[in-house]
Amino acid sequence: MSFSRFSEDEMEVVKTIPGPKGSYTEIFNTPISPKENLMRMYAGKTPMWIPSLGETIQMKIDIDPENIARSPSGGVDGYGVEWTFVDVVGGATVRPGAPKVPDINNWEDYITVPEPDKWDWKGCWERHKDELDPNYATYIMFGSNLFERLIAVMDCGNACIALIDEDQKEGVHRFFRAVTAYRKRYYELVKQWFDADIVNFNDDWGTQNGPFFSYATAEEMLVPYVAESCKKAHELGMIVDLHCCGKVEPLVPLFIQEGMDSWGGQPLNDKPALKKKYGDRMLFTYELDLGRDPDDDTVKAAVKGFMEDFGYDNRGFDRSRSAKFSRELYRASRKNFDRLVEEGKAVL
Repeated sequence: MSFSRFSEDEMEVVKTIPGPKGSYTEIFNTPISPKENLMRMYAGKTPMWIPSLGETIQMKIDIDPENIARSPSGGVDGYGVEWTFVDVVGGATVRPGAPKVPDINNWEDYITVPEPDKWDWKGCWERHKDELDPNYATYIMFGSNLFERLIAVMDCGNACIALIDEDQKEGVHRFFRAVTAYRKRYYELVKQWFDADIVNFNDDWGTQNGPFFSYATAEEMLVPYVAESCKKAHELGMIVDLHCCGKVEPLVPLFIQEGMDSWGGQPLNDKPALKKKYGDRMLFTYELDLGRDPDDDTVKAAVKGFMEDFGYDNRGFDRSRSAKFSRELYRASRKNFDRLVEEGKAVL
């Protein structure tokens, strides 16, 4: 396949995609579509520019009771758990102190498991079909998974204890099996109705200081079920992007073992070091907080540092939320792609 060299004509903005909290992603006059560029990277090839997940069509399924319950309106999710929206943090939480499940060994007595086959998928597709575009990968965003779901029904302290208490482990395993079966069916349905390209796996495993649990506990209690979900997604031809907050870099080998394709962890994890160590097995996001309107010198220095520390092979993601930075990163990474091709270092 032949590739055109970078031209300043590419810097024409042809589309703007809204992002979270007032951010936006500019789409330039690119030589290939954003979807083709992104899929090249996930396929192990060198992308023509460093992509952003903002270049995808990101959707939450509006018939999912959890998405409704965790919206500003609040409500009860498909497990029967009530959520309250907290304006100051811009997200929803389960009211603590009254866990829905007082005994995980008998969780079936207290909660249900969602049944997505009963949802109105045809109506959902009708409402969103015009948002789909073959030039952009369709990214379906989900709510909480295994550990977060355990917290939601038990409260955090009880959930952490249940993972290591020999008298509760069987109940946890039985619960995780049910959650995983639900997630796998959900994946089948988003592929059927939306031909999804990417699905996220949302499960926070750490605090700002380190993981909630040991490596051994994660490997025993969580990894088999996450791996099962990833396997199903891959069988359906979908990519799995992990959302896992906290300082969890010691657990990255487990993310790879599970089959995760990429991870957008927080900046408190050393992403350049992780990329050097594991970049042949997983893609990483490198996030910069430059504010919305950094000055030109700040942008120039940030782009230079990004390319030197992380973007040298064009493989990774831009999560800066600064359109000015992303614009200059596009220019720099396009030129870098030309260099990699000339030096025989690009995987074409």
